[in-house]
Order: sequence, then C-alpha cells, then structure tokens
Amino acid sequence: MNHPHKSYLDEYKISIDKLVPLTPPEIREEALKYYKELSENNDSTAKQIHQALSLIGRKEFPYRKAYDELCAGDEEQRLQVLVYDRIDESVKKKVHSVVQHGVMLDDFVSSDMFEALEPEERLQIDQAILLAEDTLDHQCDERAHKKQQQYETLVENWKQESSRLQGLIDNLRAMGDQDQKWKGEIDSVCDRLEEGWSIVERDPSEEEVKKELEYWNTVLHETEE
Repeated sequence: MNHPHKSYLDEYKISIDKLVPLTPPEIREEALKYYKELSENNDSTAKQIHQALSLIGRKEFPYRKAYDELCAGDEEQRLQVLVYDRIDESVKKKVHSVVQHGVMLDDFVSSDMFEALEPEERLQIDQAILLAEDTLDHQCDERAHKKQQQYETLVENWKQESSRLQGLIDNLRAMGDQDQKWKGEIDSVCDRLEEGWSIVERDPSEEEVKKELEYWNTVLHETEE
C-alpha cells in the first residue's frame, strides 16, 4: 500500500539526491533518517514531512548558497559553450540568435521562441542542456574542492545570514504574543515564511519578512490606539 503522502515523500527523496556535493555527510544522513521514518509510518502527516524538509533545508542552505556563489559567476557562459558543442550548427545559430542578447538558456527553453522550433531541434537542445548541466556539476565540485578555504568562508557567511533571517522571523512571531486576537494569523504567516527553508521551496526573502514586520507593527499599534 502506498503512503497517503507518497508525492510529498517522492519530492523529499528527490531533494535529498540534489543536495550539493559538499553538504556535510551528517546532514545527508539526517535527511535520509527522517525520510525512512516518515515513509515507513503511514500515519505521518504532510505537515511532518514538510517540517522535515524545512529543518534539513535550513541546515543545507549555507552550503548550497556557498556552492552556488563559488560556481555561478560564469556558469551561464560555460553552459552555453557546452551546449553548443553538442548541437548541430544550424540549431546553434538559432539558439545563439536569441542568447546573444542576454537571454539565459533556461529562459529560452521556457519561451514561445523555443516552442516554435522543430520537435527534433527542441529535443536536441534539451538533451544537450541535460548533459551540459551534469558536466557543470562535476566542474563545480572540482572548483569547490580546489578553493576549499574560500568555500568554507562563504559557508560561514551564509550561516550568519540564515541566522539573521530566522531572527527576523522569530521577531515577527514574538509580535503575535502582544495581542491574542492576531496571534493565530501572525503564526500562520511565520509558518509560511519558514517553509522557505524547505529544500524544495524558494529561499526566505528578507524583503518579504521586513514587509510583514512593518505591516503587523502597524496593525498592532492601530489596535492599541
């Protein structure tokens, strides 16, 4: 019998497989432990699965951000070179006519211009990108290992950033204690913001958290008046 939340668990397992290579083994092992416990218990809830995703996501966040920062500077350029090496000259010309204006390959394949290509041309580009991204991953691994000290410094910077963002969310949650009338709604907003730590969600945004802080500060002061 399938788990009632199999789709969430499948998403969780895929996210574990996609943890950046230099994520500490203990984080990966913890993620697999939670996955095993949740998947073997048919009573585990979607909320519990999402909480596990968020917990592991926050722990993985500094390593992913440091990894991306170390590799992302020239990634698009290297991706295009690798893709060009794998497609026919006629297809290359069509791709280049678009990306030479600053359009990224990922945006191109999501556009109407891509859909206008012949099916075999789209397939060729899709396969080339898939192979190129695998090569990029290996290149980033090598770069991160060669620049271990720089990588570790970036990790520490991003750990501080994640703590700062969580601190802002904690401040917002504490505001709910000022007025029980709004506590449930403020807690709900904080829960949504903390979902951003999840491996499969968009990272928490400082701008979004600060907007919520400003909004609820205004609401609470109006209530006092």
